[in-house]
Amino acid sequence: MFLKDCISTICFIVFTIPRLTQCKIIEGELVSHENWAFLTRFCFLSKSGRFNYEITYPYDYQVQNLLLYYDSRRQWPSVYKTPTTCEEKEGVLSMENGQVINLTSEYVYSNCHLQEIFDENTNETTKFYRCSHYRVFQSARERWWFIAVSNCQSKKGLKITYRITMTNDDHNPLLKHFSADQFYILHTDVVFTVLYLILLIASIFEAYALYTRHLFHITYKYYLTSLTLQFSSLVFLSTYYIILADRGYSHEVLKLIGKLLESASTSLFLLLLILLAKGYTITRARLKKQTSTKISLFMTLHTTTYIAIFFYEQMFFDPGEVLYMYESWPGYGIIFLRILGWFWFVYSIVFTLMHYPSKSSFLTKLFLLYSVWFISAPVVILISTFVVPKWMREKIINAVELFIAMHAHLVFFILTRPSKANRNFPFHVRTTQIDVMAKNGEAGGETLDRFTHYSYAPSRSNFTVKNNNRPVFSVTSANTTNGDSGIVNGTFPGSTNILLFSTTGTLSGIYTSDLSLVERQDNGYTGLPAVDAGGNP
Repeated sequence: MFLKDCISTICFIVFTIPRLTQCKIIEGELVSHENWAFLTRFCFLSKSGRFNYEITYPYDYQVQNLLLYYDSRRQWPSVYKTPTTCEEKEGVLSMENGQVINLTSEYVYSNCHLQEIFDENTNETTKFYRCSHYRVFQSARERWWFIAVSNCQSKKGLKITYRITMTNDDHNPLLKHFSADQFYILHTDVVFTVLYLILLIASIFEAYALYTRHLFHITYKYYLTSLTLQFSSLVFLSTYYIILADRGYSHEVLKLIGKLLESASTSLFLLLLILLAKGYTITRARLKKQTSTKISLFMTLHTTTYIAIFFYEQMFFDPGEVLYMYESWPGYGIIFLRILGWFWFVYSIVFTLMHYPSKSSFLTKLFLLYSVWFISAPVVILISTFVVPKWMREKIINAVELFIAMHAHLVFFILTRPSKANRNFPFHVRTTQIDVMAKNGEAGGETLDRFTHYSYAPSRSNFTVKNNNRPVFSVTSANTTNGDSGIVNGTFPGSTNILLFSTTGTLSGIYTSDLSLVERQDNGYTGLPAVDAGGNP
């Protein structure tokens, strides 16, 4: 149900919200009654950053200027969204440094030419300026540059047709069209896509191993779904950056889908951790109605807040400002919810440990390792917003967030390995036992609301007991044996079990004081040992 809601939300946002365009090659026509307007922004490398422009505008609208601001407090922040006049906005720029490009033939460095077109139908001649040139930026470091156009001496406003190409490092095709704050994001995303593919394949094998042991619980299915969503997110994001690197145009819908899938993966993993902290599928198979309601409300609020972040980013973020997606009231709401989720996570683990100290090995590691995951998100958001410089923010935060996500999924994969050597393995009640509990109310002393105190480490050699050809339990210990008759006494949690072997070591029947004869078989178990306390030969 949660996954269906996520998919519906992604489709709704993708097809209904207008997308901001962040192309590195931009073109269009600007017509405005204002005499100053913002066009685009780009983070240029020093000496390697190149700005090419092709501009056409009517002669009647002269003199229009192309303005190049950088991110110093004395420049762009002092003129954008401030009550300053057009002349004052131009006054902070330096003509000597080439920050004002006069788009007329009188200014030789603008490479503008006055041209005429004669219209035979109207017998009128139209004059217009056509400008085509470039600029190379030089600064002490990478800087954000903001491109604007002005026409301070005219009351007509602005009318201009433009094509602007912004590049960095023309010698490297993988970096050429990227803003400096996005350098190596493509490389990072491709590497993590490969790593996630490997982890996904390994997790599928692990899921199969759990399935064969009847330990493939719904919590592991949540993990697999979260892992798949994260991998899919990286596929979309990598595709977005590959197209950008190849063509210079960005398809924002790909990036939006990638970010939505990433947030869905995070939300689902958060749900998984809260369920595990509550002991779901570890110490119980059913939560109280009150607990289920609280979890549902919390996850609904968390998902709604994430949706609000994307709405706010797409509809209210100003392209004239360099903003992080969490720099909004929904973003701060996510910080609050993550911290609240962590407190709930810790509270739940403490109470589960009080009632099930036998699960301390798993729950202690769950607390230590995933407390870092809970806290890291608010810390990263706050540091990226207030500490990391804007000209290097996106590439750093992207790498950090992917590392945190990868670490979270990898740790869960390790903790749930179905191996006897894994002392942290959380599950000891099988899915088939839960089916019996749901039908009969209990099975071998276990109930849906409370499992027995039992620490289980899986083994491939465990014997399987069947009821109507359905796997139910595994023998995990044996007490005594009668060498002549081949009788072995073992225990299920809460019951006594008897395995009958022939003198050749063939398992011929399994009895239990609770279920009577549950299996009798004349072949298929030849060579099994008569006594095995842990299920291993």
